[in-house]
Amino acid sequence: MKIRFRLNNEPVEIEAAVNERLVDVLRRDFGLRSIKKGCTQGICGSCTVLLNNNPVPSCMLPVFAVEGTDIITLEYFTTTPEYREILAAFEHEGITLCGFCSAGTILTAQSIVAKYRSPTEEQIRDAYIGTICRCTDIISITAALQRVCRLRRGKKHER
Repeated sequence: MKIRFRLNNEPVEIEAAVNERLVDVLRRDFGLRSIKKGCTQGICGSCTVLLNNNPVPSCMLPVFAVEGTDIITLEYFTTTPEYREILAAFEHEGITLCGFCSAGTILTAQSIVAKYRSPTEEQIRDAYIGTICRCTDIISITAALQRVCRLRRGKKHER
């Protein structure tokens, strides 16, 4: 079956079997390695992508379900100013990521700061339910994301 979607801001068209998962297609057909095949149950976050700006586990997503959507992977996101803001805030809080959880941790962070002007601890905790991270803790992540939001609010006032 032919499937068309936008991958990292580029239109793509692939031929895939109906039962294939997005994680497999992104790794095999596009060579994207930030998407890791971890638990294959949608609970670890290592295969996270942004689907229409929402973090989703690509191991649980049948590839046909992405028809007409926008997919952003960590490979692309690391080229953006938003990534640099998040990374700077993580570094400020002493957060270093091992690589296993990077896609889930960073792309979930982006979805939170894009969605909330001033996210609460509860909103951040809820968003991270599908990400297992042994490199840091939710308290540090919360502090980092609240820092990003404060900085973004400050920039809007400068304009």
